[in-house]
Amino acid sequence: MTNDLEQITSLQKKELTDYNILKTIEGDSTVSQRRLSSQMEINVASVNFALKRLVKRGLIKMIGVNPRRIQYHITPEGIREKTQLAYSFFGRNFHFYKEIRSDIESRIAKATNGEETEIAIYGVSELSEIAYMVVSLMRWQFVGFFLDGSEIDNNEIFGHKVQKLENLKEMQPCLLLLTRKLPVDMKCDINIKNVDTLNLWSYY
Repeated sequence: MTNDLEQITSLQKKELTDYNILKTIEGDSTVSQRRLSSQMEINVASVNFALKRLVKRGLIKMIGVNPRRIQYHITPEGIREKTQLAYSFFGRNFHFYKEIRSDIESRIAKATNGEETEIAIYGVSELSEIAYMVVSLMRWQFVGFFLDGSEIDNNEIFGHKVQKLENLKEMQPCLLLLTRKLPVDMKCDINIKNVDTLNLWSYY
């Protein structure tokens, strides 16, 4: 499956970046390049380059000159492009997503010895969405999506407001699915003790 992922990434990296930017901007025109970089886990320079490409293609409009107050607005052409990219990914990658869902479910079952456990997700990304769908299909109790407090910006995924990681202190014990890298000392810093973690981001 790793080879499949590498192949998909190399063939579709630019399109996936475009899709994620268009989807995010459609929902929030005030999103910053830094937040896009954090959510998509690519560097700011790559985000900046992609935005310029999308502006040049007429898929988004950039309004303002102050870097801190720039707004991005998706155009009708951008909405059509986003929809086309979504259908394209679904058609080409259905077998991949089916595999990854099955693999995540197996990893969760193994990490919990098959015993139903409350589940939380650390990260906001496409992998986070897939992990949430797996948990929903397993019908296990979902606690919520979490990020470092400094990154919270009124985000919602599937109707769940993204929360500060420190809030887990009030919800433990549970299994925290890592869909992005969690700093080694963060759990200790915010005194989270009864939360097990399952690393997904390094596999996918």
